[in-house]
Amino acid sequence: MLALAVVTVPAAAGAQGADSGSGPGAGAILCHPGDGGCAGFVGDAKRALPKRGGARQPVVIGAAVFMLTAWEAERERRCLALTGWAESRGEGADAMAAVMWVVANRAASAAQPSLPCRVVVASGQFEPFAADPVAPKARQKQAKAVKARETAREPRDDAASRRAEARRLLAEVRRQGRVIRAGGMPSWPKPRLAPDREALRVARGLAWNLNDDEMPDPTARASLFYSPSAQARLGRKKPDWAEARLRTASIGDHAFYRHPPARTVESETQVAQAGD
Repeated sequence: MLALAVVTVPAAAGAQGADSGSGPGAGAILCHPGDGGCAGFVGDAKRALPKRGGARQPVVIGAAVFMLTAWEAERERRCLALTGWAESRGEGADAMAAVMWVVANRAASAAQPSLPCRVVVASGQFEPFAADPVAPKARQKQAKAVKARETAREPRDDAASRRAEARRLLAEVRRQGRVIRAGGMPSWPKPRLAPDREALRVARGLAWNLNDDEMPDPTARASLFYSPSAQARLGRKKPDWAEARLRTASIGDHAFYRHPPARTVESETQVAQAGD
C-alpha cells in the first residue's frame, strides 16, 4: 500500500496507520499523496464539479466495479459519504465506514444490483433520508420561523444547542434525499460544530477509498444493521428480520447482519451492472 498523506486507516480494516487517537477523525483514510481527485472530493483542494455526460469508466465502490461517468461517480460517492456521516458521525470513522459498506454491499447484491444513491433513498431503509410527510401550511410556516431563528444565532456548546443543530442537520440531509430522488447531485451539509465538520471530512475520505484494497469490509459483507441502544430508547424491540440473519459484527453503536449462509468468495471483486 502507498504511504498516505494522512496516515490513518480504520482499525477494523487492518491497514497500518500512525493515528491511534480518538474522535471522528481517528483511524480514517483521507488521501494518498498526489491524489488530486481525492483531495478535491474531501475538500482539501479546490476543483470544479464534473460535467454530466462523457464516457463511462470502471469505478470500484466496495467490492464491486460500476461503469460510471465522472459525474455519476461523484454522485454515488457523495451518497455514500452522506449516509455514513448521517448515521454514525458521532461514533468515529470505523462506524461510518461500516455503514458505507452496508450501502455498497446492497448496491452490489447479485439478486438485485443497483447503485448506492438508489439504495440510500429506498423507501423505509435509511432513516436520515426518509421522505418528509407533507405538513399543513401552518406547520410549514412555523418550521420556517424556527429555522430562521436558529440560523440567526451562533450555537452554544450546550445540550440544547447540540440538539437544535442535530435537528437542523437532519433536515438538511432529508433535503438532499429529495435531490437524490430527483436524480440530482446532493450538496454537502454545512455543520456549525467542529466535530461534525471534521466527521464529514473524514466521511468524504472514506467514501472515496471504500474498496477492499484500501479498507477491507469490517462487516463481513453485511447488508443490514440497526442500533440496539436507539431501539431501546424508542421502546422498540429487536427487529424481526434480525432473527433470521447472521450477525457479523458490532461496530460503534450498530449491529450488522447478512443473509446466511456466508459466501466463500467474499474477497473477490464483483462486477455490478446496474440499469440506468
